[in-house]
Amino acid sequence: MAQLPPTLKKGSKGDAVKGLQNALNERASQGVTVDGNFGPATETAVKGYQGAASLTVDGIAGPATWQALYVYVVQRGDSLSKVAQENFGDANRWTDIYNMNQAFISDPDKITPGQVLTLPIYE
Repeated sequence: MAQLPPTLKKGSKGDAVKGLQNALNERASQGVTVDGNFGPATETAVKGYQGAASLTVDGIAGPATWQALYVYVVQRGDSLSKVAQENFGDANRWTDIYNMNQAFISDPDKITPGQVLTLPIYE
């Protein structure tokens, strides 16, 4: 994993929060609204995920929480197929990434640096 997202806590706002909310929904069916606002519901979901993942339960999405959520921070020049190739060795798996992140990506050709994508976990 190249880069971890910023540490987020209650009161944080923006694209990274949307990525966090989406990851919580994808990994733990938390039912959090993907609105980019880290409020009480997001904090509760983070704490629930942290507890289930045997992490320190503090409601703060820091490095350990991000690693457990298995996410990727979009870099300049990235495309979904490039991310799929670099992470899974198969550019065609871009559709799996897209499907997991449709809560905030409407066009698979339009991802922007700083977005936090939830990556599929292949067994």
